[in-house]
Amino acid sequence: MSKYFEVGVRYDKTMEDGVVRKVTENYLLDALSFTEAEKRATEEMEAYISGEFTVVTEKITNIAEVVTTDYASADKFYKVKYSLITINEKTGKEKKQAQYIIIQASSVDDARDRYKQHIKGWLVDVVQEAVSETKYMDYFPY
Repeated sequence: MSKYFEVGVRYDKTMEDGVVRKVTENYLLDALSFTEAEKRATEEMEAYISGEFTVVTEKITNIAEVVTTDYASADKFYKVKYSLITINEKTGKEKKQAQYIIIQASSVDDARDRYKQHIKGWLVDVVQEAVSETKYMDYFPY
């Protein structure tokens, strides 16, 4: 089963004012292992970066799902925290289980709307807890 990895890539980037700076940018991708994540990140970045670059960080995320779109205006990635609500049959108590989903959108409000559209039809009770912008530059699906 694949997992979502956050990979940091360090390279020399020419800024808008023409100055070249070393930057580290984070990318999200799905892979089966750290080795595969690094390999895929390297392959994907070769198409975008001219010159040398290095994968400097890798970590497994707690993301359950990624929802993307083809809209050009949706150029950011937002992390939505939501809770699945279940009832313990023995005690009758409500239990919340936190989950995270990445939504590609143009703003926080757009991310909330896309999330609501995405969960329509789910047969489980959920509560949206928080929406925050991530630092992901791009997502590379399998």
